Amino acid sequence: MNGEYRNTVDEKGRLMIPPKIREQLGSYTLMLTKSMDNSLWLFTKEDFEALNREVNYGPLAVFNRNSRMIDMLVISPAREIELDKTGRLSIPQALREFAALEPKGECVILGSMSKVEIISAKKYDEMAIQYKDMLGDAGNELSMQRMGK
Repeated sequence: MNGEYRNTVDEKGRLMIPPKIREQLGSYTLMLTKSMDNSLWLFTKEDFEALNREVNYGPLAVFNRNSRMIDMLVISPAREIELDKTGRLSIPQALREFAALEPKGECVILGSMSKVEIISAKKYDEMAIQYKDMLGDAGNELSMQRMGK
């Protein structure tokens, strides 16, 4: 999945998912959860189950602090949801509050390979400015990691 879109959360906490993203999701049973950056992640049920397996079903995962933390903060709060006939996603209030998605507030919808990220436009714009200067260093670091393999 890929693409960057802006849309508005309506007064009932619903968000229209752009047709290109809906097409890429392919499934109407989805999992919505918290991310690590006060945004939301939207997965197909299959991709979410794969993430859950990676986090929770490795050897001795129950004893791994990182696995327990990711399970508690990302996996466990997930909600199974469906898009309505018009392609709207109804975001539960607890998740809207976590991501600071206000009724009639603008948000950014980002397709990001195996997931969709939903983030308030204000936070996204702030992060884009903050990360702009860090992008070159991040690219260099990833390149060096890749060469080290």
